[in-house]
Amino acid sequence: MRRVLAAALTVALAATVAPTSLADETASLGQPANNPWSNVQAWETAIVERVVDGDTVIVNDEVTGAQSRVRLLGINAPEKPTTKKPGNCGGEQASQWLTALLPVGTRVRLLSSDRASTGKNMRPQRVVLAYNDTTGDFDQDVAWGMAERGWGLWFTVPSEASMSSLYRAAIEGAQANRRGMWEPQLCGAIEQPNASLSLRISRGNGNVADETVTIRNTGGTTVDLTGWMLRDAGNAGWYTFPGGSVLTPGDYRTVHTGKGRDRRPTGHDVYRDRKKELYVDPGTEPNLVGDGAYLLDRAGNYRSWREYPCTERCAADDGAGTLLIEDLSLGKKKGVTRAQTQFIRFANRGATTLCLDGYRMDTQGLTYWFPSGTCLAPGATFTLHGGDRKSWSKVTYLDRKKPMFYLTGSAQIVSDRDQVLAERLW
Repeated sequence: MRRVLAAALTVALAATVAPTSLADETASLGQPANNPWSNVQAWETAIVERVVDGDTVIVNDEVTGAQSRVRLLGINAPEKPTTKKPGNCGGEQASQWLTALLPVGTRVRLLSSDRASTGKNMRPQRVVLAYNDTTGDFDQDVAWGMAERGWGLWFTVPSEASMSSLYRAAIEGAQANRRGMWEPQLCGAIEQPNASLSLRISRGNGNVADETVTIRNTGGTTVDLTGWMLRDAGNAGWYTFPGGSVLTPGDYRTVHTGKGRDRRPTGHDVYRDRKKELYVDPGTEPNLVGDGAYLLDRAGNYRSWREYPCTERCAADDGAGTLLIEDLSLGKKKGVTRAQTQFIRFANRGATTLCLDGYRMDTQGLTYWFPSGTCLAPGATFTLHGGDRKSWSKVTYLDRKKPMFYLTGSAQIVSDRDQVLAERLW
């Protein structure tokens, strides 16, 4: 099987972008350690009839002969061009890779947590394991092989998350080494090569009106985002920046998932005009559930991305050890009086300005997401107050009728990747 796959991969890629390392790329699927499939159930054994694209395959059940159009769990490959749709950059290569990994006639075993699990167009969603002639077992995870080679975004299904940590790790490796769809010039020459842009996701409180992605120019040169695209890991949330989307150093755009009028309420706001939110609440390892924000240039190259939640491989957040809870008051008396006399003060004790895009404060009585543009210079403070006065740059008044802090409890500052950066207990 390994020699057959290696030969097939070489042929399939003859007309595509050259791999970064032919020796590595033409290896067979590989085998994740420690049998990670113990938490999913094998339902069918089948024969590959045809690969449709980079994450979909048509198979025939060995027992019943029934044909199924199976969607791989764990990844979302670039869309393959068709006569009706232009597809995505990398879509043709992803399809060719999957065809090479699953030649017609390959025996596969199909697994999932729920046998009835289906995705778009009622396609069965499955972990697909190819038969390994060397071991005599179904132990070659196809989605893992595609993820490792860089031909898929991390795509999670909350009810089918047993394998998500494995796929996330493989994708992070491909991103770090800029393989596959992450190759910097896969889709053409890089425009504005000095562009330095950060992405931060704010999920709001499960309300589409509060869900945003902030794109901030963190470099020293002006960046024109006209024609650039923002997407999530699915295929429904694409947004193309209109003409005039120019970011000077330090400037930002807040892309709202919901409906609204561009440049309102501030000159930084734009809208996707969706009716439903994109970003799910995260799970925890090993059953990770999450998503990402991905910024593509006009050619389709992936220029910046941000995925949540954080894993054990995450780099430290910029606010770790620098953003502190400096003071907190539980308020006076009872009821509304107590609610309106409570406050919490944050301080930036770092050496550089810290923007709180996507950060939130969690307490028993309130989850508060900091608005885009909330930035603290070194030594600066910011206060959330329960009172009903007029807010200003250093204090936001919330006009609380119920306490945000209970008599015993905690307050946390949490990053957009769900990293706890600071905590106060009482």
